[in-house]
Amino acid sequence: MNPTIHAVARAAGVSSGTVSNALNHPARLAPGTLKRVHHAILDLGYIRSAAGRTLIRNRSDSLGLVMPDLVNVLFVEIARGAQRSATEQGKRLVTANSGFNAHELAAGTTQLDQQDEYLEYFAEARTDGVLVASMRDPSRGIERIRNHVRPIVVINYDVPRADWCTVLMDNEQVGRAAIEHIADLGIRRAYFVSIPDIVQPIVERRRGVRAAAAARGVVLTEIGTAGLFPEDGAAALSGILPEPGGERIAILGANDRLAIGALQLLRARPDLRVPEDVAVLGMDGDHRDDGADWITLTSIVLPGQAMGAEAIRLIDAEAQPGHEHERAVLPVSVRPGASTIGG
Repeated sequence: MNPTIHAVARAAGVSSGTVSNALNHPARLAPGTLKRVHHAILDLGYIRSAAGRTLIRNRSDSLGLVMPDLVNVLFVEIARGAQRSATEQGKRLVTANSGFNAHELAAGTTQLDQQDEYLEYFAEARTDGVLVASMRDPSRGIERIRNHVRPIVVINYDVPRADWCTVLMDNEQVGRAAIEHIADLGIRRAYFVSIPDIVQPIVERRRGVRAAAAARGVVLTEIGTAGLFPEDGAAALSGILPEPGGERIAILGANDRLAIGALQLLRARPDLRVPEDVAVLGMDGDHRDDGADWITLTSIVLPGQAMGAEAIRLIDAEAQPGHEHERAVLPVSVRPGASTIGG
């Protein structure tokens, strides 16, 4: 039998109300009484019912976070930043993986995207707020739960005139920063390697690459890939590598894995030097150098943890009377590696 609050009260020699105070308002009890109740709870193995507590209070002291497939390190970092900030505010963060994967989408693989289902689940659980880190438009799922859960903050997807707060990184800056980095190195010809514009971040990175290339006089060639893994990058680039002694070029992967594919291809070409003949750059800071790589990768570092922390701040701000929705756009930075600057 699961021990009840009444069993705890009997074991501690107090009333059930005193046990309730020990759990919810410990400052109201004398230290000795509080100690007796806690000992009884531990001895009996009592765990209170979150469902019943939520029903009585109509809130749960928890927040829901819906994320796409965790193969993308950005969303792991968002979750880390959000959880740290939520804990500091005395909130519990419950995460759910919706199963949306941009690589599978590009490859035409059928996937089970449960973003809307998890939004409804968190509404049923009466969480105190929901964060949606998304790679697709979350409007339909959010509209379904609007009357049951507030506040809501969307991360990583920009909906014009949205009726919620939004936290974004500057994906156009990602593309601009990549071009500006190689242009500053004197490179005037670049290849942008990417899947088609099937998700918003790719659309915006491509826009940034094009704008910066035009502004800096970089001749840009766009190469399509069937996916976002290293083998996709290597396959797409196998026919475009220059001959030795020609003009120096840059290969810009829409993510780090495509850039790694380029480096793998180049390693099999000892006649081409990296970065003297071909410079390589990734765009999401995903790859972590563990000391085993033959060369370190230059990449754009994305502010994942800061995005998660900012989302928690906005969840709290959204709950305040008179709050006006905010659209926070966080900057990115270049992490130089030997693949562009040598060393």
